[in-house]
Amino acid sequence: MIIDNQEKIWDKIAPEWHEFKKLPSLEATKFLNKSHGKILDFGSGSGRNLLKLKKSSKREIYLADFSGEMLRLAEKRAKELGIKIKTKKTNLKKTDFKDNFFDAAICTAVIHCIETDGKRKASIKELYRILKPGAEAEIEVWKKNSPRFKNSPKEKFIAWNDKGMRYYYLYEEKEIYDLFKKIGFKIIKKIADINNIIFIAQKP
Repeated sequence: MIIDNQEKIWDKIAPEWHEFKKLPSLEATKFLNKSHGKILDFGSGSGRNLLKLKKSSKREIYLADFSGEMLRLAEKRAKELGIKIKTKKTNLKKTDFKDNFFDAAICTAVIHCIETDGKRKASIKELYRILKPGAEAEIEVWKKNSPRFKNSPKEKFIAWNDKGMRYYYLYEEKEIYDLFKKIGFKIIKKIADINNIIFIAQKP
């Protein structure tokens, strides 16, 4: 399978994506609003999960993504909302954050966008490395057995207008739970959703 440069594609679609994605994840919003300390949006895109975030002096918000254009728009959005953030352009499979740095993280609609099994595993291992012991992460991926993808192949491409083909890998529930457990996470909560697999993972 030939996969075009995904960073370039996401840079291209960033302005339209930013205008389109104006609804944050409900579960990510709940998780963020009860979290304190250093909090990471791992694969943040243009910062849609900032939209319903309550202001708090108990949080330091970090956004990490491989698309510089997405991060530029996230900074613009944060400024409009009056929320202080720190952004880092980085490949998720290897960041330069310190070990055991974050108190919490969200990773919404990201892992299924990472091409190749090895890169997805490396990104989850990286998330594990940079979370503190006891820290929790709210994870969301598209569900293979959802009504919209039930008859789709596990690997697929979806076009965004004429900007390019975005890569997706569709997970089975047991498959992603087992992957997180193998890396070292504990699955402490599963959240029912028809289209997505949503769960809370904890670094012991």
